[in-house]
Amino acid sequence: MNNINRIQLCQYLFRSLDVPEEFDGFRFIFICDIHHGRCFPAKNLRGLVTLVNAMKPDAILLGGDYVDHDPECIVTFFKEAARFSAPVGVFGVLGNHDRRTDADLSLECMKESGITLLDNDAVWVERGGERIRLGGVGDLWTTTQDIRPMLKGTRKEDLMILLSHHPDFAELLPSDKIDLMLCGHTHGGQVSFLGKWIPPWPGSAKHKYLTGIMKEGDTTVIISNGVGTVGPPVRVFAKPQIWEITLKREAEVPIQ
Repeated sequence: MNNINRIQLCQYLFRSLDVPEEFDGFRFIFICDIHHGRCFPAKNLRGLVTLVNAMKPDAILLGGDYVDHDPECIVTFFKEAARFSAPVGVFGVLGNHDRRTDADLSLECMKESGITLLDNDAVWVERGGERIRLGGVGDLWTTTQDIRPMLKGTRKEDLMILLSHHPDFAELLPSDKIDLMLCGHTHGGQVSFLGKWIPPWPGSAKHKYLTGIMKEGDTTVIISNGVGTVGPPVRVFAKPQIWEITLKREAEVPIQ
């Protein structure tokens, strides 16, 4: 069974001169690919919510694939996810599993839970008279993607943070518009050899954008291994992860 005590906390300091002074030190948690179901039951989900809330982030961002295949788990997931708590709010996009299991039910339950849906949408997050842009796009495999709401009314100097369940969307981004993109879907391969070789997966995301931090144009892309699993509840050289990201107003440090 997936065990929340084995989840790796990945911490990242995102440096950019686009970070407004009021957001210097702003901290959020990014979680994806929970795959609530038989292998990640409700008690594990409750433990995950408690764990994240105890970290007291300013905001919580959810990257999709909340359930495995059972429509009943959609209701259970969002009932528990409604307990996520952060002063600025909880925001998320849907993944391919959520939409293929029951897209309408996922959308309905997400709304009822108080989580702000960002599929092809965006919001301004404001603090002390300054603001950053937070948005998302629909899953690359199961619906449409529209980056225009994210870009509407923005300036080059605005800090832009985008959620996309599928990391391959990074290749479709405007080269100089999005500062930070957060995604999952890959599970880090879930089973790999020394974190390098992975079994065949459908879709190129499992190869180019597998895990970790990389650059695509001017965009920093973070790909999380996610929390849960698909198929057997086994991970090899692909630890489950949640990410804690802190914004820092200073010059960017090149990714090594």
